[in-house]
Amino acid sequence: MRVDLHCHLLPAVDDGAKHLDQALAMAKIAIEDGITDIICTPHHLNGVYQNNASSILSACHQLQGALDDQQLPLTVHPGAENHLVPELLDGLRAGSVMTMAHRGRYLLVELPVMSIPMGTEQVLKSLLKQGLTPIIAHPERNDALRLDPTRLGEWVDWGVLGQVTAQSLTGQFGPLVQQAAWHMTEQGWIHCVASDAHRDKRRIPIISPAHQAISERLGLEFANWLVDAVPRAVLLGQAVDRVDHDDQITKAQSHYTRRPWWRRWF
Repeated sequence: MRVDLHCHLLPAVDDGAKHLDQALAMAKIAIEDGITDIICTPHHLNGVYQNNASSILSACHQLQGALDDQQLPLTVHPGAENHLVPELLDGLRAGSVMTMAHRGRYLLVELPVMSIPMGTEQVLKSLLKQGLTPIIAHPERNDALRLDPTRLGEWVDWGVLGQVTAQSLTGQFGPLVQQAAWHMTEQGWIHCVASDAHRDKRRIPIISPAHQAISERLGLEFANWLVDAVPRAVLLGQAVDRVDHDDQITKAQSHYTRRPWWRRWF
């Protein structure tokens, strides 16, 4: 099982797949890359898109039917990329906010591109107090966190998880984002990798190139943990072992320091 836990596969609900044909084309790319399960995460509460839990469940059911009709071996699960705003807490109480795979344990949350809004820490703490584990989507692409990544580290100390975009690690979002992605990963502030795919061209649902890059830089065991073990735990609503996390980081950092100096440089 390989899980892509952040993907805009549902057709015509946000800035992801525009229609069913494009969603099916994306599904074929994911299958070819070895992905067996996708948590569909349309935008919610970002000021443009409103995708509540009931509509996401319905859209997933329809897409799964189309995949089955095409005999495509891919299972889709409901989720959402929820903008980190105070209204998120009211939506959770009302049952309109979708948790990851509808398990009620993990919540994918998104920050604005350029800033960390006032009140972010309070919302994160409130989510944790409710027994929900926030997963910060692509922190490497947030300008403020790139300038001060230790804030992400502080949130991780509280129990928050970090999710890096696969294409950030391989350079498709540019060198600044790539540098931040590797720094956050090597510091132990990233716990999972996902595609954040939006299309069947350019931003596509593939993870294996990032898995290969992590394997070469930080070791196969750490790559498997980030790409396979943690996303699978999120899908199933299982705990991410913090002791195991610390052990994986120690091994990865040790692997990095053992590399020849010229490989570490480049």
